[in-house]
Amino acid sequence: MKRLSSSDSLGALMSICPTTEEGSPGNNHVYSREFQSMLEGLDEEGCVEEMGQISEKKRRLSINQVKALEKNFEVENKLEPERKVKLAQELGLQPRQVAVWFQNRRARWKTKQLERDYGVLKANYDSLKLKNDTLQQENQSLLKEIRELNS
Repeated sequence: MKRLSSSDSLGALMSICPTTEEGSPGNNHVYSREFQSMLEGLDEEGCVEEMGQISEKKRRLSINQVKALEKNFEVENKLEPERKVKLAQELGLQPRQVAVWFQNRRARWKTKQLERDYGVLKANYDSLKLKNDTLQQENQSLLKEIRELNS
């Protein structure tokens, strides 16, 4: 399944949503205030061009920045505001970039943790099921033996 980029999503959203032009004949649909302010904010930041395309390339962090962020994440996976600002200054990033990186990293960590927990639970379930099946078979053979002894 193809994952859409933010520009694809925005373009698709803009193509299916009504415009807010008051002069449009027969147009009685209007964006919500929150959505309209979001679109205006994107336009002001220079992120949206005429056709809803992103004008700047997505910036990637350098290997050294990622390593430093990973080390800090290992120490504490939550950021205090002072620590966020200090880390951003040390790495030459915006505080928001650091905050978003930590948020994304916590989400990945949580997903991995859930996968590990699932693996442990599945192994325990499989073990218990095997023991249960063995006991069921043993119970059936004992019942058969009792019937044979009674007759």
